[in-house]
This record gives sequence, C-alpha cells and structure tokens, in this order.
Amino acid sequence: MQLKLVTPERQLLDTEVEEVYAPGIAGEFGILPGHINFMTALTVGVMRYRSEGRDHYVAVSGGFAEVANDVVTILADAAEPANEIDAQRATSAADRARAALDRVAANTPEQFDIQSALSRALNRLAVASRAPHARV
Repeated sequence: MQLKLVTPERQLLDTEVEEVYAPGIAGEFGILPGHINFMTALTVGVMRYRSEGRDHYVAVSGGFAEVANDVVTILADAAEPANEIDAQRATSAADRARAALDRVAANTPEQFDIQSALSRALNRLAVASRAPHARV
C-alpha cells in the first residue's frame, strides 16, 4: 500500500509500505494492506511505518488520517522523522515548558497551551530515541 505524509510545510513521504501505526484520537490504530476505508483525527504521538522490512518512526502532532483504496494519507499539523529531530532542542523545549507550568494558573488556556507544548516536546524526544545512532 502507499503512504503519503504531508504537513503544511512539505510532503515528507510518498512511499510503498507494508504497515502503518498512528496515534488516533480514540487510541493507536494499525493499517495493513486491504484495510477498510476510514478517516480519523490524529493526536500527538508516534507514527510508525514498515517499509522494506524496516520500521521507521515519525513524531506527529495532530491532523487527520485517511485510508482509501490501499492509500494511507496523513495530513499532519506537524511531523518530524526520527532522524531529523534535534534531541537537545526538544529537551530544552520540554524544560522550558515544565518551568512555565510552575508559573501559570491551573485550568487556564495558557496552562493548556504549555501542557500541549510539553507533550509535543516529550513525543519528539521519544521518537528521536528510536533514530539510528540516537543520542538522547
């Protein structure tokens, strides 16, 4: 089946794959060839796909996934393959978000935004650790 991964900035993937796993809003889902057609919203999490017998990892932050006629299309708000993630930058972002959480009032829009930023940074770190020769 074909996997297409697109963000507002660029098309990251258009490749033949054996399977795809992605973070849906109702939980992680898996797609194999011949899967029924469907569409779902995505959340922050790890997208994994298998191509030529090797697993590849991508940090995704929201968007939509559509499966139709053996084509998986991921329209992600943001996405970074494991080998493109700067682990030091993600660590700094997580540290900044943790520090900011200590300074904001609970149950406010600002707290929600900071928690979202922390979640994205931690997800990027989790994916970066799966890159070949990762130094996290």
